[in-house]
Amino acid sequence: MSRAVLLLVVFSVIAFASAMGVLLQLTGPPVIASSGALSEHDLEALNAMSTQDQVKFLLEKTINHYKGASEEIAKRVDGWTGKIQPTKDLDAMTNTAYFSSDLRVRAAAMEIWLAQYGFHKTSEAVDGLIRDVSLADDRRYFRLSNLGILGNRGIEPEKVFQTLALYARDPDPSTRSGAINGLGLLGTENTIAALLDIFHNDTSHDLRERAACNLADSGMLTRELRQKAVPELLRFSQDPELDATTKKWVYQALREITQKSLPDDPASWVSWYGAHANR
Repeated sequence: MSRAVLLLVVFSVIAFASAMGVLLQLTGPPVIASSGALSEHDLEALNAMSTQDQVKFLLEKTINHYKGASEEIAKRVDGWTGKIQPTKDLDAMTNTAYFSSDLRVRAAAMEIWLAQYGFHKTSEAVDGLIRDVSLADDRRYFRLSNLGILGNRGIEPEKVFQTLALYARDPDPSTRSGAINGLGLLGTENTIAALLDIFHNDTSHDLRERAACNLADSGMLTRELRQKAVPELLRFSQDPELDATTKKWVYQALREITQKSLPDDPASWVSWYGAHANR
């Protein structure tokens, strides 16, 4: 076979494969494969499923942004309370949802966690957790985290914040860790100053980093609220008392929040902020 004929065959195979969709590239804008919505068939099948299967089915669809999936979770989740069994696959799915870039998907994970742990979204549930968090046992992290979730879902958010802020100053590092996680899960505007204070002043480097992560990317703060931390982070970058490791996290947080690739240099960040702050 001549070279010309061989090239013709190769190009013909490539053209055929491309036409058949075999060579779809991984880069580029999304290529729509389906309607991206729950179908009538999905809803019929859903009603015949066990609670456990409903949860997994709808969470998977929510993670993949199927229209109607999160709405179905909202309709059904109160009826799931106390009926969801912890399993490795469900844990993996809720963790995937919680680390989504979409806060609505994160919220779906939190709703499922509350139902799984048997917490009703009531003031009584908040009061019970506040009462029990004072117990000196190994469940403080769990209780403080679920307080944050309940507050985020609109149940006594100010009372939840005050409790979490109190325990964020506890002498026990594991208790402070639970309070930091709870503050991140709560995600209200008043959590920003509390997390900044921990980031700057906590005696534990690990807990400083956790506070930084909740300011920059983790937790339930919106991107707009995260922007409110930038001025104080700029002050941190110029603080001669901060150690090198914490300074590194300051710059990482700034890059996460602003999506700007500036160097670890306070002058560069201050100059950028001065030019863009009022735009």
